[in-house]
Amino acid sequence: MKNTKIDVLAIDEMAIVDIFTKLIFDAEASMDHWESVMVDLLCEYEPSLLEASPREVSEYLRSMAVSEMIVVVGHLKKQFDQRHLLASHKGGFNNSTVRH
Repeated sequence: MKNTKIDVLAIDEMAIVDIFTKLIFDAEASMDHWESVMVDLLCEYEPSLLEASPREVSEYLRSMAVSEMIVVVGHLKKQFDQRHLLASHKGGFNNSTVRH
């Protein structure tokens, strides 16, 4: 089956949890593009994090209950999927240039 733009840009909940885990254990770790996108979405979800340092984002994530984390991860995945679906329909991504 041929990859579509949506296939190339798909991200699952475990990938988001992995990003959060990385931040929890190493707030100062460098982040790739997709990790930064997830942090940006988290900051949109929780506006108090908009001006937060990486350490503050890490502390916020660390303080979350598992049930809260599940809700946040689901919300971020939905936002990510919706935005990239819209972008692909507007011609915002090209299969030959987008890579994970």
